[in-house]
Amino acid sequence: MTVSSNTQSPPQAVTGSAVTALTGRSLMGVRGGVRTERGTWQGRAVFIKSLESADPEYQVRFGHEGRVVSRLSHPRLVPLLGRSRDQLVFPFIEGCSLRELLDLRPLSVAETLSVTRGVLRAACYVHDQGVTHHDLKPENVMLLRGQAGEPCVLVTDFGMAHDRALSDDLHAGTRMGTPQFMAPEQFRGVRGDPRSDLYAIGGLIFDCLAGCPPHPDALGWLVGSSQERLPLPGPAALHPVIERALQRAPDDRYQTARDFLRALIGVSQRLQSECAQQTQAQDTQAQDGQTQETPA
Repeated sequence: MTVSSNTQSPPQAVTGSAVTALTGRSLMGVRGGVRTERGTWQGRAVFIKSLESADPEYQVRFGHEGRVVSRLSHPRLVPLLGRSRDQLVFPFIEGCSLRELLDLRPLSVAETLSVTRGVLRAACYVHDQGVTHHDLKPENVMLLRGQAGEPCVLVTDFGMAHDRALSDDLHAGTRMGTPQFMAPEQFRGVRGDPRSDLYAIGGLIFDCLAGCPPHPDALGWLVGSSQERLPLPGPAALHPVIERALQRAPDDRYQTARDFLRALIGVSQRLQSECAQQTQAQDTQAQDGQTQETPA
């Protein structure tokens, strides 16, 4: 499955006969009152989320995700194909999550920079729409065909998102999120600050390179009882970028996803230039050595 444009058709309401048109359904899991399945709809493989719980709180949460994602459309997001009161239908992504890939191996520096650029481009768009994701982590970054590159990045799962276009905030004042990638202010219940997503992306870069998140005691870091952080991974040129993204105070981080993206592109270009210079120097040395060995 490829997503090649900045726009897509509005989501179709999955109701009545359209629901029964979901065929070949196979269970993938059940969590938080939601059943996930793989199936076929309108001739394509799809990922189906179905609300099973009658709990009003679960129903409100499920509806919240549908309302948020229904108005988002970008090449670096998993698009919503259809929705109803109790179902959300997305394309089935042939590939894996970034977490699944990291469980096999850390990423190279080039792969990390490329994947992060994709996530940041998604963040630029989402933040422009007044949405803060609030749960950016490797589990919520899909990779088409399992390839760690910007064109293959698809961000998903807006269940915890804050949307300024909505009159109510479902998670107002809560501490919902994943501690290893949660900004301190989000842990305190602050919602709708896009800089919280930038902190999470800093943690994602760290995890891609080191194979683990930055803080061994994530909850201790969030409450301020632990200051321990693992050594910054990757080349020294990248360290200031990671350091700034992971600052405790939002004012000390990048202020926008575009600022973060520009800094990352700058580092990428610098590292590429250094690599090209090293390769050229090695080629020159090899040629000089061959010249010296050539008999007169």
